[in-house]
Amino acid sequence: ELEQLCSPSFIEGNFGASVEELRERRDACERAEALLSYLRRVIQGHLDLVIAEIEVRKELGRSDLSRLVEKLPSILASPGPVAEPAHTPAPTAQAAGEVIHVSEEVAIEQLLTEVLDSDRATVTLAGGTLPGANLCSLEDGELRASLERLREEERAVSKWRHLLHERIDEIQGVIVDRYKDGRADSDSLLS
Repeated sequence: ELEQLCSPSFIEGNFGASVEELRERRDACERAEALLSYLRRVIQGHLDLVIAEIEVRKELGRSDLSRLVEKLPSILASPGPVAEPAHTPAPTAQAAGEVIHVSEEVAIEQLLTEVLDSDRATVTLAGGTLPGANLCSLEDGELRASLERLREEERAVSKWRHLLHERIDEIQGVIVDRYKDGRADSDSLLS
Protein backbone atom coordinates (compact mmCIF):
# COMPACT_ATOMS: atom_id res chain seq x y z
CA GLU A 1 0.00 0.00 0.00
CA LEU A 2 2.85 2.39 0.79
CA GLU A 3 4.46 1.73 -2.59
CA GLN A 4 1.08 2.35 -4.25
CA LEU A 5 0.59 5.69 -2.44
CA CYS A 6 4.10 6.82 -3.40
CA SER A 7 4.02 5.63 -7.00
CA PRO A 8 3.61 8.16 -9.81
CA SER A 9 0.48 6.31 -10.98
CA PHE A 10 -1.29 7.22 -7.72
CA ILE A 11 -1.34 10.89 -8.70
CA GLU A 12 -1.51 10.59 -12.50
CA GLY A 13 -5.29 10.95 -12.52
CA ASN A 14 -5.41 13.90 -10.13
CA PHE A 15 -6.48 16.43 -12.72
CA GLY A 16 -9.47 14.33 -13.81
CA ALA A 17 -10.50 13.12 -10.35
CA SER A 18 -13.37 14.60 -8.39
CA VAL A 19 -12.67 16.74 -5.32
CA GLU A 20 -14.05 13.92 -3.15
CA GLU A 21 -11.66 11.42 -4.73
CA LEU A 22 -8.77 13.85 -4.31
CA ARG A 23 -9.62 14.25 -0.63
CA GLU A 24 -9.70 10.46 -0.23
CA ARG A 25 -6.26 10.19 -1.85
CA ARG A 26 -4.87 12.99 0.32
CA ASP A 27 -6.38 11.43 3.46
CA ALA A 28 -4.89 8.01 2.61
CA CYS A 29 -1.46 9.65 2.27
CA GLU A 30 -1.93 11.54 5.55
CA ARG A 31 -2.89 8.33 7.39
CA ALA A 32 0.18 6.53 6.05
CA GLU A 33 2.35 9.51 6.98
CA ALA A 34 0.98 9.48 10.54
CA LEU A 35 1.91 5.82 10.90
CA LEU A 36 5.37 6.42 9.47
CA SER A 37 5.86 9.38 11.81
CA TYR A 38 5.15 7.13 14.77
CA LEU A 39 7.42 4.38 13.48
CA ARG A 40 10.17 6.92 12.83
CA ARG A 41 9.91 8.23 16.39
CA VAL A 42 10.13 4.68 17.74
CA ILE A 43 13.30 4.15 15.73
CA GLN A 44 14.64 7.49 16.99
CA GLY A 45 13.90 6.45 20.56
CA HIS A 46 15.93 3.30 20.08
CA LEU A 47 18.68 5.35 18.47
CA ASP A 48 18.73 7.58 21.55
CA LEU A 49 19.06 4.52 23.78
CA VAL A 50 21.83 2.95 21.72
CA ILE A 51 23.75 6.23 21.65
CA ALA A 52 23.33 6.56 25.43
CA GLU A 53 24.64 3.01 25.95
CA ILE A 54 27.66 3.79 23.77
CA GLU A 55 28.30 6.94 25.85
CA VAL A 56 28.04 4.96 29.12
CA ARG A 57 30.57 2.46 27.78
CA LYS A 58 32.94 5.24 26.74
CA GLU A 59 32.58 6.92 30.12
CA LEU A 60 32.95 3.80 32.29
CA GLY A 61 34.77 1.44 29.93
CA ARG A 62 31.93 -1.08 30.26
CA SER A 63 28.18 -1.41 30.15
CA ASP A 64 26.30 -0.42 33.29
CA LEU A 65 22.55 -0.93 33.38
CA SER A 66 22.09 1.17 36.52
CA ARG A 67 23.91 4.12 34.88
CA LEU A 68 21.76 3.74 31.74
CA VAL A 69 18.58 3.66 33.86
CA GLU A 70 19.82 6.74 35.75
CA LYS A 71 20.16 8.60 32.42
CA LEU A 72 16.80 7.35 31.12
CA PRO A 73 14.74 10.48 32.01
CA SER A 74 17.08 12.74 30.03
CA ILE A 75 17.24 10.21 27.16
CA LEU A 76 13.46 10.02 26.94
CA ALA A 77 13.07 13.79 27.29
CA SER A 78 15.29 14.48 24.30
CA PRO A 79 13.54 15.70 21.16
CA GLY A 80 15.14 12.89 19.15
CA PRO A 81 17.65 13.10 16.34
CA VAL A 82 15.32 15.16 14.15
CA ALA A 83 12.50 17.23 15.63
CA GLU A 84 9.13 17.42 13.91
CA PRO A 85 7.93 20.76 12.54
CA ALA A 86 6.03 22.83 15.11
CA HIS A 87 2.69 22.33 13.34
CA THR A 88 3.00 18.52 13.36
CA PRO A 89 1.37 16.77 16.31
CA ALA A 90 3.61 14.39 18.23
CA PRO A 91 3.24 10.87 16.83
CA THR A 92 1.65 8.50 19.34
CA ALA A 93 0.86 4.79 19.52
CA GLN A 94 -2.85 5.65 19.72
CA ALA A 95 -2.70 7.72 16.52
CA ALA A 96 -0.79 4.94 14.75
CA GLY A 97 -3.36 2.39 15.93
CA GLU A 98 -6.18 4.52 14.57
CA VAL A 99 -4.42 4.72 11.23
CA ILE A 100 -4.02 1.00 10.76
CA HIS A 101 -7.36 0.08 12.40
CA VAL A 102 -6.04 -2.93 14.28
CA SER A 103 -8.37 -4.77 16.60
CA GLU A 104 -5.53 -6.63 18.29
CA GLU A 105 -2.16 -5.46 19.44
CA VAL A 106 0.46 -5.50 16.71
CA ALA A 107 4.11 -5.59 17.70
CA ILE A 108 5.96 -2.45 16.65
CA GLU A 109 8.69 -4.69 15.26
CA GLN A 110 6.13 -6.27 12.91
CA LEU A 111 5.00 -2.84 11.66
CA LEU A 112 8.59 -1.73 11.16
CA THR A 113 9.46 -4.91 9.32
CA GLU A 114 6.46 -4.48 7.01
CA VAL A 115 7.36 -0.87 6.25
CA LEU A 116 11.05 -1.53 5.81
CA ASP A 117 10.57 -4.73 3.81
CA SER A 118 8.69 -2.68 1.21
CA ASP A 119 11.85 -0.64 0.63
CA ARG A 120 14.09 -3.02 -1.29
CA ALA A 121 17.11 -0.77 -0.75
CA THR A 122 17.16 -0.95 3.03
CA VAL A 123 18.39 -3.52 5.48
CA THR A 124 15.50 -5.13 7.33
CA LEU A 125 15.39 -5.59 11.07
CA ALA A 126 17.76 -8.34 12.12
CA GLY A 127 15.64 -11.05 13.65
CA GLY A 128 12.62 -8.72 13.52
CA THR A 129 13.50 -7.04 16.82
CA LEU A 130 14.73 -3.71 18.05
CA PRO A 131 17.68 -3.65 20.45
CA GLY A 132 15.63 -2.22 23.35
CA ALA A 133 16.16 -4.04 26.63
CA ASN A 134 19.00 -6.12 25.19
CA LEU A 135 21.39 -3.18 24.91
CA CYS A 136 23.59 -4.07 27.86
CA SER A 137 24.01 -7.64 26.66
CA LEU A 138 25.27 -6.62 23.21
CA GLU A 139 28.95 -6.72 22.41
CA ASP A 140 30.49 -3.42 21.25
CA GLY A 141 30.45 -4.55 17.60
CA GLU A 142 26.81 -5.62 17.84
CA LEU A 143 25.94 -2.29 19.43
CA ARG A 144 27.64 -0.35 16.62
CA ALA A 145 25.90 -2.57 14.05
CA SER A 146 22.54 -1.84 15.74
CA LEU A 147 23.31 1.87 15.64
CA GLU A 148 24.06 1.77 11.91
CA ARG A 149 21.02 -0.42 11.18
CA LEU A 150 18.75 1.95 13.10
CA ARG A 151 20.20 4.95 11.26
CA GLU A 152 19.60 3.19 7.94
CA GLU A 153 16.03 2.34 8.94
CA GLU A 154 15.38 5.91 10.08
CA ARG A 155 16.59 7.15 6.69
CA ALA A 156 14.33 4.65 4.87
CA VAL A 157 11.25 5.67 6.85
CA SER A 158 12.14 9.35 6.36
CA LYS A 159 12.40 8.77 2.61
CA TRP A 160 8.88 7.30 2.53
CA ARG A 161 7.59 10.22 4.62
CA HIS A 162 9.19 12.69 2.24
CA LEU A 163 7.49 11.02 -0.74
CA LEU A 164 4.16 11.10 1.07
CA HIS A 165 4.60 14.78 1.91
CA GLU A 166 5.16 15.46 -1.79
CA ARG A 167 1.98 13.54 -2.68
CA ILE A 168 -0.05 15.35 -0.01
CA ASP A 169 1.19 18.76 -1.17
CA GLU A 170 0.50 17.98 -4.83
CA ILE A 171 -3.00 16.69 -4.17
CA GLN A 172 -3.80 19.60 -1.87
CA GLY A 173 -2.55 21.97 -4.57
CA VAL A 174 -4.96 20.48 -7.11
CA ILE A 175 -7.84 20.80 -4.63
CA VAL A 176 -6.98 24.45 -3.90
CA ASP A 177 -6.74 25.21 -7.63
CA ARG A 178 -10.23 23.75 -8.15
CA TYR A 179 -11.67 26.13 -5.56
CA LYS A 180 -9.71 29.10 -6.92
CA ASP A 181 -10.83 28.66 -10.51
CA GLY A 182 -14.43 27.77 -9.60
CA ARG A 183 -14.38 24.13 -10.74
CA ALA A 184 -15.25 23.16 -7.15
CA ASP A 185 -18.06 24.67 -5.11
CA SER A 186 -16.71 26.42 -2.02
CA ASP A 187 -20.14 26.04 -0.35
CA SER A 188 -19.39 22.30 -0.12
CA LEU A 189 -16.69 23.13 2.41
CA LEU A 190 -19.35 24.31 4.85
CA SER A 191 -21.50 21.20 4.64
